[in-house]
Amino acid sequence: MLRKEETMRKMLRVMYQPYKWLIFGPYLAISTIFFGSLTILMAFLTNPRTTSFVCGTIWARLNGCLTPMLVNVKGRENVVKTQSYVIVANHQSQYDVFVVYGWLGIDFKWVMKQELRKVPGIG
Repeated sequence: MLRKEETMRKMLRVMYQPYKWLIFGPYLAISTIFFGSLTILMAFLTNPRTTSFVCGTIWARLNGCLTPMLVNVKGRENVVKTQSYVIVANHQSQYDVFVVYGWLGIDFKWVMKQELRKVPGIG
């Protein structure tokens, strides 16, 4: 039985590759450019923090829905909106960013190495 499951996983992985590169990849690039530009423009008209939170949440949920992932957040009711938290994402997959932005419902700031500020599109 284990052999059959392994074969099925390999087949699904192979079948997912064209979708990932031909549909999801271009959609991710276009949606990132669109929502990034929208965030920058709207930040001049409204509260920048609110704008980045709303646009980031929509971006993450739209992109997350196009991938084969299921998200189940437990303990969200324990989050106090006025409390500060440290969120650690291990980045073992590309889904960390989608989950943190789209499903936690927490307004947060990123911490990164100073050298990353010199990288276009990141810093």
